[in-house]
Amino acid sequence: MLKVTCYKCHWSWSLNNEAVRTALESLKPDATHYTLECPKCRRVNKIPVQQLKRALPRTSSPEEPEGNE
Repeated sequence: MLKVTCYKCHWSWSLNNEAVRTALESLKPDATHYTLECPKCRRVNKIPVQQLKRALPRTSSPEEPEGNE
């Protein structure tokens, strides 16, 4: 979940994990930010790609124990 605050009107809203994932998938490989329109004043806000990546939940895959034979 990512909380976003508009730089112009200071309205706050949240993006769920699916919206963040979709935003990251829609970016070009060399993109540095994602542009998002404020739902209240319609100003464009730039969200850094690193902030989007940090908002995603960590997926930890448990390592399989090695067999001692």
